[in-house]
Amino acid sequence: MITHLLVVEPDQAIRDELRTHLQKNQVDMSVLYDTTSLVRRLEVEVPSAIVLRHGAPGIDGMAALRTLRAAGYDMPVIIVSRSTEVVDKILAFELGADDYVVDPFDPIELLARVRNALRRHHREGFAVPVYREQYVFGDCALDFLGRRLFRGGVEVALRPSEFALLKIFSAHPMKTLSRARIIGMLGREGTDQAERGLDVLVFRVRTALGTSPAGRQYIQTMRGRGYVFVPDDTVAATVDCDEAEPRRYGARRQAVRYDAVMQ
Repeated sequence: MITHLLVVEPDQAIRDELRTHLQKNQVDMSVLYDTTSLVRRLEVEVPSAIVLRHGAPGIDGMAALRTLRAAGYDMPVIIVSRSTEVVDKILAFELGADDYVVDPFDPIELLARVRNALRRHHREGFAVPVYREQYVFGDCALDFLGRRLFRGGVEVALRPSEFALLKIFSAHPMKTLSRARIIGMLGREGTDQAERGLDVLVFRVRTALGTSPAGRQYIQTMRGRGYVFVPDDTVAATVDCDEAEPRRYGARRQAVRYDAVMQ
């Protein structure tokens, strides 16, 4: 479900037309006029998807897309451009675009493409491989069939919600997951209560996992962006894990609902 669209578009007429159509479909829309502050905006705002202009004066949508993906942001991005060149479309997809729309476009079609990108994002990005029976990392082993965690050969008691979170992280090693996306994958609403509940849940899972053989937390905090699961001590840690206690967040963030996680 799309609830919030971030539109990077310098043309006011296009923005106004999009806003009118999105409001009719109960979709919130926020705006940036260029890409210079896009990453900073995403540190405080989590849209369902991004519509990113490319080719307007002073706007290099491809460079912005490259920066987004390199920074770990993986929400769907739809490039909008007047260019019909195949090479531009190929470049956009190679950089991680989910779709490419040639301007002028119909807002109805654009919204349909955004929804389609979100459905693909849902299916392909969130699913845990069903063939795995066990996932081993450090001195831990996650048993998918029995829904159990073993540490040092000893079973560690887990609540269903804790196992669900571990299942999500094990499917996305070394990949930054935003707080809103985790909440969505757990099938919870993006409310203040869900935010606080996630803090407690991450704290409990960290406690259950303990530390790696090198003394490092498996679930590390990416400040302002979310969490990353680092199962391998041979991979250098890129951030400090500073959450020894649950934190509180007052800001509400939007979340894409994910119902496939086992409760």
